[in-house]
Amino acid sequence: MIAMSVLYVEYIKDLFSPTLTLRPGIIEELEKTILDIPYNEIIIDFSGVKSMSIEFAKEYLSIKHKSKKAINEVNMPLHLESVMDKAF
Repeated sequence: MIAMSVLYVEYIKDLFSPTLTLRPGIIEELEKTILDIPYNEIIIDFSGVKSMSIEFAKEYLSIKHKSKKAINEVNMPLHLESVMDKAF
């Protein structure tokens, strides 16, 4: 029998909006969402995200690094990749 890895995909624009900015409660909501997902491997899909503030990216990366889960990003628009690079 072959064991299969179970992945969980979360569309970040559906959680928040196509514009990811730091606003009251958003970091707690993101952290709770990631921690409450009962899987060890999560894919965060950035499809449809139009913009992201550096502050949001910094907090997102902080949560990602604190988590013991494998979190990967997919469908990240090129202009958002540069924001993530600056936040790192």
